[in-house]
Amino acid sequence: MPSNSKPNVWSRLEIGLTLRCLLQPGDCFASKLFFLAGCSYLFQPIDLIKRGGPLIGHLDEVGFVLAGLCAARLAARPALARGDIGKRRVLSMRGRNRAPGLAAGFWFRLRVLRADLSNFFLLQYRGVDGFLITGKNSGTHWLKFMLSCAIAEEFGVAAPRRSSGREADAIIGHPRWPAIHAHLPRIASSHTIPSRAFAWRWLAPLLVRQPVVILVRDIRSALTSNYVKWADRYAKPFSAYLIGDPRGRQHVADIWWYIHFMNRWGDVAAARPGQVMILRYEDVIAAPDLWVRKVAAHWRIALSDRALEAAAAFISRDAVQARLDPTHAERIIPQDTAAPLRAWSAKDHRTADAIIGRYLRHDHGYGSPPSIYAGARSRIG
Repeated sequence: MPSNSKPNVWSRLEIGLTLRCLLQPGDCFASKLFFLAGCSYLFQPIDLIKRGGPLIGHLDEVGFVLAGLCAARLAARPALARGDIGKRRVLSMRGRNRAPGLAAGFWFRLRVLRADLSNFFLLQYRGVDGFLITGKNSGTHWLKFMLSCAIAEEFGVAAPRRSSGREADAIIGHPRWPAIHAHLPRIASSHTIPSRAFAWRWLAPLLVRQPVVILVRDIRSALTSNYVKWADRYAKPFSAYLIGDPRGRQHVADIWWYIHFMNRWGDVAAARPGQVMILRYEDVIAAPDLWVRKVAAHWRIALSDRALEAAAAFISRDAVQARLDPTHAERIIPQDTAAPLRAWSAKDHRTADAIIGRYLRHDHGYGSPPSIYAGARSRIG
């Protein structure tokens, strides 16, 4: 077909594009209006074709609905030309970046809704002095152990003997465990994803009272690390793991979990910018002593140089691994995941770009996937 020919309105691609525009909230309002206008004939008392048979009598209704569909598609053409929803859908349906289907979006919405209705961790443990919330496979044990050693040195108590298991929670740990040192600041750690209510600006000041530190990591690196750590449990190829399970039943963490984590905490940080600090794992790698001091200061804990030296003794991953609890099954993944990332196939990158580009709203400075997704982010997750 010549490049200047008009698109076929009745092609499967064009019909699919139009239906997706109609089903996607917030996109191409004119398309929805024209389609509803065509369908409105079904509810009018007038009949252009009198009921003369089981088929002919319904031709007027079919004609109006089809006319509305054609008008909706024509109304979507400006969006296609601008590179908005239309262009994104055309490219994804042609296989360049195949976005997840409607079923995946439905299950992800349901997963997010369950968290919104049930997860009030920050409120449940509001008696603590601060929170350390980390993405899975984002350096949790490493940062937590360095901070624990620094705080222990600053307050003159014994540092945790182990970097994993219950002993690692002596200073920074899950708030369900009783405090061992009553005179120390109580810092609670978790991988939690809170309810959307904590991101409501009018309600956030009442719900988010303690300083919160959020540790995030580039999603691709975190996915690689998680798969390496749990490959035996998953028992599937990486490409199958990468697609993930939007219902949240199959994996310890997958692409949908990381998107939900980064989106929700990005919302909370925007609602309470002075109380919620977003910390990138890669920045901690580059300057661990600087960020240990900044994190402690965010919790209103001033660290001396001596305390920072205690933390610096565990900058190495090997030092943290040497302190693992032998009775607690835990595996520390090597810091450098660049080699596994290079093993991603081109299809793997397209899959990740499609899902991340479609659903991620807060990239926390890591950059977005291809620009065909710009301006069309979903308000879920």
